[in-house]
Amino acid sequence: MYVEPIHGILAVKKHKLDVSIEEDFCLLGMVADEPDYKLCWMINNALELAFEKLDDLQLFHRKLQVDQVFSIFGYQDEDALLTYRIINNKSDRGYFLDELKNLDFLVHIQGEISSEKINSFLHHAGALPQVRLCVPVDLKKIRNKERLLLW
Repeated sequence: MYVEPIHGILAVKKHKLDVSIEEDFCLLGMVADEPDYKLCWMINNALELAFEKLDDLQLFHRKLQVDQVFSIFGYQDEDALLTYRIINNKSDRGYFLDELKNLDFLVHIQGEISSEKINSFLHHAGALPQVRLCVPVDLKKIRNKERLLLW
């Protein structure tokens, strides 16, 4: 459709799209005395999972103006329709989530989430002697939530 220009300017109608994103994931935080690969190995043995090392996650931190690289491990539970990711929260150039500096690792669980699966993970991973803390993270307190939507 052709719109007549008004005094040399083309009339344009603007529409605003309001999209709300509902999370299909939960986030757990862990404090552990082990490196990520050893922690994942222990979780694999304790929970009969199969975490594998994925390509490092490289992100640009706008506030610090630096590239950051984070180690990440993943496991896909085809039966439960869940994807688990364990992200090292610390890099040599800052944190994956700045507001969670007290946590060493973040466990991102995405998919058909049930409280039974979450509680099982919390219980078994938290019972490992090398894990000092394993707790749910309140997503409302995360300012950089877009970092959790990268997959």
